Amino acid sequence: MSATQKFDTIVIGAGVAGLGAAALLAKDHGQRVLVLERAPFVGGRTLSFVGHGDKVVADGIEMNAKEFRRSLSYAHCYLGKCEPSIDEIFERGLLDGRTFEAGGHGLFWGNKSRVDCLMKHLGVHHNLPLNEGLGFIKWEGEDQPSEQYQVQKGQPYPWMSEEGYAATMEQLGGMSHTTFEDMAQLMGTPLQEWLLQRKMHPEAYDYIKVLAASQTAQAEPAMTPTGDFLGYMAIAGRIRMNLVSGSVATADEPGCIAIPQQFEKVVLANGGEVWRNTHVKEVLIEDGRAVGVRIKADDNDYEGDRQIRADQVICTIPPKYIFSVLPEANFPADYVALLKEKFWGAGLLTGWYGMTKPQFPDAGIDEGSFVFMPGITDPDEGFIGVVDMVMCDFTAWGNGTAKRGPAGKCEYLFSTALTDEEMRNPDRVNRVIELCEEWAKRTFPDWEESKEFCIWTPGPEAYGLWRPVGTDRPDVKSPHVEGLFFAGDQYGKRLWGGGVDGAALSAVMCVDTIMNSNFEEEIMPDYHRGIPELQES
Repeated sequence: MSATQKFDTIVIGAGVAGLGAAALLAKDHGQRVLVLERAPFVGGRTLSFVGHGDKVVADGIEMNAKEFRRSLSYAHCYLGKCEPSIDEIFERGLLDGRTFEAGGHGLFWGNKSRVDCLMKHLGVHHNLPLNEGLGFIKWEGEDQPSEQYQVQKGQPYPWMSEEGYAATMEQLGGMSHTTFEDMAQLMGTPLQEWLLQRKMHPEAYDYIKVLAASQTAQAEPAMTPTGDFLGYMAIAGRIRMNLVSGSVATADEPGCIAIPQQFEKVVLANGGEVWRNTHVKEVLIEDGRAVGVRIKADDNDYEGDRQIRADQVICTIPPKYIFSVLPEANFPADYVALLKEKFWGAGLLTGWYGMTKPQFPDAGIDEGSFVFMPGITDPDEGFIGVVDMVMCDFTAWGNGTAKRGPAGKCEYLFSTALTDEEMRNPDRVNRVIELCEEWAKRTFPDWEESKEFCIWTPGPEAYGLWRPVGTDRPDVKSPHVEGLFFAGDQYGKRLWGGGVDGAALSAVMCVDTIMNSNFEEEIMPDYHRGIPELQES
């Protein structure tokens, strides 16, 4: 094979953003696109698995327990507590027929989301079943019984005082009228500062802080850009969805990996190529312009490397790590330092519990609910923020139609937002796991009897690598190197939000910038588009 090949565009990374951008370029612009992925499977952080006997399968690759453990690093997570051991879980075939994610994957707005808009435009589909109902757990302290509530549409929140509920509704009503111009103005303001400026009732503050943590995966409001949080609140009325009626989704079998797999189908159907197991060693930059990549290869006589040329390169590696392939000498030193040293990971600590029967009804909660459990740690325990937990049974979503596991069995999830630093601290991680498990045993009479297994997968960067408040996201077009573009849930100065939906919008913004197209308006309804770019004064 020749040591040099040529494409219109090379994309580094086969996640939602990379394959989404590649699909648009191939289908709508007729480009010859090459997507390079270092992992043996596509998906990036949307990696998910389906149990097959004593193995699991991801993107057609069958894995045993050892291979499963090793695969998690590609999704920026690792294996935590397992019960029984991960080897025994596999040997006994306890995962057979079950779909589960590497880390926590919550998809806002289901089949009304940005990523679904992109799938529809590309002519593909995957079902994203929604929660139905909102539960609330009033934590009364460690070793104490809690109080459980099912939120009723249009009814006061029973755990709040009358005054606190009225104040909460007033605040939420005001946020629903937030404009995208307001969001843009507040991107540089920490959420903590903005909340305190509003001098809200303590019960309203506590509830809104929990909402923010669940939507941005950031437990500490001082580290959260206000504009990112307000986006979720601003569109609720326009999209006509909320947590009570259903606004958070999962993905039917094979899980969230199905989304990038759908995009890959479009790439391949339109003449593009996707290479797995391909390690990009360097983006080639000549005279200030990206002209291709150098990959590790053993099919030539050029010292194991091969050059692939292209008119432009799209990099989807998270900001903190882009200089693993980009030569630092081509960028200002302060820019390099900002991305490498100041960007931080919004992590999710997630536990998956395979159960033989539903548990929520024993506590008076509808089985399809999304459940908040705020404040499970004490402020003096040393966490960056007070830890709030969410819980659900994915198999009950979509009014019980979600295709996630064998009939009659349940898939319970615990998930909480921690920083990447906390997620790499075993004492912090195990403390949260302990609190969740002890609460479940106290609250559900046959929790232990019904439990087949648990698998915890801490993800230090599950919701991406976030910029410090007051700093813009890196834009989709590099200001330093011509022909170099970026896509991902933290790329795009006009982007808001994160995760899968952020990645989908970033992919659209990236392609629009490259091709001078207007897919953002053609594909996305107004409430899913980016914020306006403010004029500098």
